[in-house]
Amino acid sequence: MLSTLGMAFLNFLRIAVISTLLFTSVNGACNNPKVRQEWRSISSDDRAAWLNAIKCLAKLPHDPSVAPTVDPTLSVIPPMTTNSSYYDDFVYTHMDLNVEIHQTGFFFPWHRLFVQTLQNKMEEKCGYTGVHPYWDWTKDTSDPEHATVFSNDTTDGLGWWGDANNDYQINTGALKDITVAYPVPHHIRRNLTLQPFLNTASGFAPPAGVATTFEINNTYTTAAVNVALDNYTGNYTGFQSYFENIMGPHPGPHIILGGDMSGTCPDGLVAPACVGGQKWSPNDPFFFLHHAMVDRVWWTWQNEDPSNKDAFAGGSISIQVDPTVPITGGPPALSTASIIPGDGLLPGGITVEQVLDTEGDYLCYTYE
Repeated sequence: MLSTLGMAFLNFLRIAVISTLLFTSVNGACNNPKVRQEWRSISSDDRAAWLNAIKCLAKLPHDPSVAPTVDPTLSVIPPMTTNSSYYDDFVYTHMDLNVEIHQTGFFFPWHRLFVQTLQNKMEEKCGYTGVHPYWDWTKDTSDPEHATVFSNDTTDGLGWWGDANNDYQINTGALKDITVAYPVPHHIRRNLTLQPFLNTASGFAPPAGVATTFEINNTYTTAAVNVALDNYTGNYTGFQSYFENIMGPHPGPHIILGGDMSGTCPDGLVAPACVGGQKWSPNDPFFFLHHAMVDRVWWTWQNEDPSNKDAFAGGSISIQVDPTVPITGGPPALSTASIIPGDGLLPGGITVEQVLDTEGDYLCYTYE
């Protein structure tokens, strides 16, 4: 007969095996995925925990293993500064790779991995135990200026719009004291931009037939999202092209928040010292809530039809002949075996195939 110690050891092994089976299938896929929820659906404590993890990363030093890999004449970005934070490393990685991850096949998978990497680093470096939330911007299209997602609370609030007398830098909420490094050190800027086509200096040109008075909040309504979801069955490039188009759902939330989210240059900085665009938008942590929502829409489309699930295509080089009609990249073509670039910040060697399924061998989350 087994001794008491032996029986205890067998019970320990049995529990360990059962616990493993609860979380992992034989092929490595997760069986207990984390469920991402909308920002306003999570508790005040959970919102505060996410914001505290952002602030934690913003206090950690730059990681010297993070380094640019793209020709700076293509990215047109400021040089990397080592006098920056680990959170700034996320911003710089997005800046450096901007010509490889926008208007290319990498757009959806790269940003999916980017958001997940933020959560991983929050957990690893800051002890974060929550689930990454998302911002459902379709809830805020009727009155974006007064959306409840903007809160002045210094514990769990994302902050209000910025101060027009101080380069639109935010001075409320839990993020008001963060200083970001790019393109020059400043506080997060947020500037309501409802009609971006009115000002030609804004860099946003209206497509043919669109009035200069067009309000950009009309591009990310529920109806606009449904256009993406109800069409393009099995057509990844069509889905992506619609979504990234300036009249599609992705750019609108960037543009309406203005400031850092829309990549405008801080006061006093002009070309060639500063060339704006879709570069330092992660300065504002709204970026990660926004892109979790972008990922949620892609996830929804993937699960609407079997032919969407693993659909992937597109080129690897960003080419825009007409900025209002994005294409999905020029040659060489990408495939599901393509490795997602990461500048030493994102985990190395991850392929597109590994992030196509949020409940697959590599990722382990879903959406409510």
